[in-house]
Amino acid sequence: MEQIMAVLTGERAYGERLCAYANYKRNMPFTAVSFDSAAAYEKFARKHRIGVLLTDGHVEKKQSGFCESGPLGEGMIIGLFDERDEESIFNHTEGPGIDTYTLIPKYQSAEKIMRSVMSCCSTIGCHINRKNQLRSSHIAGVYSPGGRSPGRAFGLTLAKVYATKKRTLYLSFAEFSGFEKLTGETYGPGLSDAMLAYKQGSLDPEKISSLIYTYCGIEYIPPVQFAGDMKGITGDDCAGLISSIMSQSNYEAMVIDLPGSFNMAEDMMDLCDEVYVPENGDPISEARGDELEEYLDLCKKLKLKAKLHRVRLPETEPFRSMSSHIDELVYGELGDMVREYARKLE
Repeated sequence: MEQIMAVLTGERAYGERLCAYANYKRNMPFTAVSFDSAAAYEKFARKHRIGVLLTDGHVEKKQSGFCESGPLGEGMIIGLFDERDEESIFNHTEGPGIDTYTLIPKYQSAEKIMRSVMSCCSTIGCHINRKNQLRSSHIAGVYSPGGRSPGRAFGLTLAKVYATKKRTLYLSFAEFSGFEKLTGETYGPGLSDAMLAYKQGSLDPEKISSLIYTYCGIEYIPPVQFAGDMKGITGDDCAGLISSIMSQSNYEAMVIDLPGSFNMAEDMMDLCDEVYVPENGDPISEARGDELEEYLDLCKKLKLKAKLHRVRLPETEPFRSMSSHIDELVYGELGDMVREYARKLE
């Protein structure tokens, strides 16, 4: 049965914009519907299962879903809180059981609101049913022997091009990714939290959705912010996390920026359909690629060697800003090269 996230607010434009974003986001497990009157919401709720209700409190208490026998069933109520709004029931002590409901700031980006919603669902164990669908998944790894940087540009370009064809998630297992400084985003929970939840057995679809950020059309989970977070983490742990995310999300493709340590990356490579090895064309880069192939031959790892695609990267424009740099990569010579590799997704 299709599940609904209802947005009940006195601001019609606000509700419509938030629902439009939620319905556009392909990793959301529900359909969002906006209401600007309690009567319309109550009529709709009698015929449909409401999984989550977001409301700013501009409604009568009996009709807003705050009564114990309301139309929500096992759903969850989230209050959109604005401390400056004196008309909201969230600013009055007579609001029934107000301390039992989750409150999140009303005026923030739609992406932040949706991350908060999915985090709330995971925290209280309110799981929203997803439609089971048979789908093929594709995982591409990007590996730079020695952890050199050329792979970052190639991986981001690959993720953006893949996203035009399939629902794609980008993951970077680099210990020092520089993402926070490059994107200008202040990150909360990220890959470290995903790994902790996975090892504790609490990684669920709602938790995964709460960790997703979007930048320049690339959906990703923020990399680790402290190198120490990877201490004690094995390649097998990372491979298990990747498999868990793919099996519990709506993503059809994944691009993985593999760690520089081959011993750690090898377990993750086993999951990949192909592994790209970007090279700058300099003697050191080529020598490292040659040594990698020789090692795989020596160890009889021919199946893994067959997945390798050594890629000589074209020269790129000097870096100015993250967003313009990604666009230049996608629509430049590197993007043309990547689009040829992405044809296999069609």
